[in-house]
Amino acid sequence: MAGVGFELKRLFRARTAAGHLKAYSYSAIVTTGPFVLLTSMVLAVQLLFIAYGAGDDESAVFLGAVIYSFIFSQLLSSGFTIVLTRYLADCITVQHYRDVTPSMFGMSAILLVLGTIAAVIFFWNKPLAFELKLLSHVFFSELLLIWVGGVYLTAVKKFKYLILGYLVGVLISLLLTVLFLETSWLPPTEGALLSVDVGMGVLALFFFLYVTSRFGLPRDGMLFAFLPYLGRHGRLFIGAFGYTLGLFLPNIIIWQGPWGVLIHGTFLYAPRYDVVVFYALLSILPLMTIFVVKVETQFYERYAHYFGAITHGGNLHLIEDSRKDLLYAMWFEMRQALEFQFVFTLIFLALGNYILSFAGLDYNAINMYNVILFASFFVGTLQIFMIMLEYFDFQKGVWRIGAIAAVGNIAFGIVSLWLGDKSYGFGFFLASALALAYGVWLLRRFSNGINYYVFCAQPVFYQADAGIFWTIAHLLYGDKLPDLERMEKA
Repeated sequence: MAGVGFELKRLFRARTAAGHLKAYSYSAIVTTGPFVLLTSMVLAVQLLFIAYGAGDDESAVFLGAVIYSFIFSQLLSSGFTIVLTRYLADCITVQHYRDVTPSMFGMSAILLVLGTIAAVIFFWNKPLAFELKLLSHVFFSELLLIWVGGVYLTAVKKFKYLILGYLVGVLISLLLTVLFLETSWLPPTEGALLSVDVGMGVLALFFFLYVTSRFGLPRDGMLFAFLPYLGRHGRLFIGAFGYTLGLFLPNIIIWQGPWGVLIHGTFLYAPRYDVVVFYALLSILPLMTIFVVKVETQFYERYAHYFGAITHGGNLHLIEDSRKDLLYAMWFEMRQALEFQFVFTLIFLALGNYILSFAGLDYNAINMYNVILFASFFVGTLQIFMIMLEYFDFQKGVWRIGAIAAVGNIAFGIVSLWLGDKSYGFGFFLASALALAYGVWLLRRFSNGINYYVFCAQPVFYQADAGIFWTIAHLLYGDKLPDLERMEKA
C-alpha cells in the first residue's frame, strides 16, 4: 500500500483545510473502501426493508447471506492475497509487467473454484430455496473478485475514477433494491440479493477493467506464474489467514451459544453480538487511513534508503546512519498513529454508550461493546506490526503472530462461551492483547538486531524449487517460467 500512500501524500501539499479534507477523504475511501462500501450498502438495504414493510424473516435471510459472504470470503482469500501482493511487488520492481494482469485472472480462477466447492458443501441439504443459494453464492464470488482486485490498488493513479467506481456500485445496488421493492417483481430477499449482486458485479468489473487498462490484457502472460510464491512465502499465507481467522473466530464461536439464531435452517449467527462487534470495528478505520498516508510513506522512504545503502555499496557509516533514521521514523510514526487512533477509540467509547442504549441494547451488551472496542484497537495495532514485519520479510514472526491470534481466540472464545454471556467479548480482548504483546516484543527484538537479520540470517544459497507449487508451475510453463526473485537479486 505504500504506492497508494505516496499518491495520496501529494494531495497534502495543499496547505488549505479543504485540501487536507480532500486528501483524508480520498485516503479513507482507498484504504477502507470495500468495508465501508459493504456496510453502508447493507444498512441502507435494511432501512429500505423497514420502509417498504418487508418482514423480519426476509431481512434476516438477507443479512445472513451478506454476513456469511463477507466473513468467509475474507477467510478464503486473505492468505492468497497477501502472497499475491508479494508477487505483484516483485513484478513491478523488476518491471516484469507481462504477468501482472494474468496473475489477477489466475488467482481469481483459483479462488472462484475453491469458493464454489465451499459453497456446495455449505449449502448441501440446506432447506434454503435454490434461487437464494445461487444469489448468495454469486455475491460471495464477487467479493472474492473484489478482494483480489483490491491488491492491485497500488497501481491505481486516478483516485477520482476509483471513488466513482465505489459510488456507482453502491448506487446501482440501492436503486435496483428500491425498484424491486416498489414493483414487487421479486420477493424482497431475492430482489435485494440480485440488486447487490449487480452492484458488486459492476464494482468487480471496474477493478478488472482498470487493471487491464493499466497493464494490458493477459495475451501471452502466464496465468499461474505466481504459484511458486505460495510455497516460498507459505508463512505469510499462514500469518494472514491466522490473523483473519482470529478476527472472525469470536463471532463464529458465539454463534454456537445461546445467542445464536438459525435462519431458515441455513445461516447461524448472533445479531446481538455481531452488531456490537461491527460498531467496535468501525472505530479502527482512522488508524488504517493515517497509517497509509503517514506511517507507511515516511517509513518507506527510510526503508528504501537503508536497503539502498546496503545493495549499492554504501560504507558502514552510511548504513549505520540509515539504520538509525529508519528505526526512528518507524517507531515515531507508529507511536503518533496509535495516539491518533486512541483518541478516536475514546470518542467511540463515549458516544457508543449513548448511541447503543438508544438502539435498545441492554447494560450487558454495552459493557461488552466497551471491551470489544479496546480489543479492536489491539487488532488494528497488531495489523500494523505485522505489516512492518512483512516489509522486513520476517516471515517466521508473521506466521507465529497469526497462529497466536487464531489459537488464542479459539481457546479464550471457548472459555467465554462456557462462562456465559457476561464474559462475551473478553476472550477476543485477551487473545488480541496476547498476540499484540508478542508482536511488539518481536518487532523490538528484530529492530534491535536488524543488521544481523539482514546480513547474517539470510540463506546462503538461493533455491528456486519451492515444493509442489513450483512443480505445478514448472509443469505448466517449463523453462519459460520467470524467476522474479532471482531477477530481483541480480
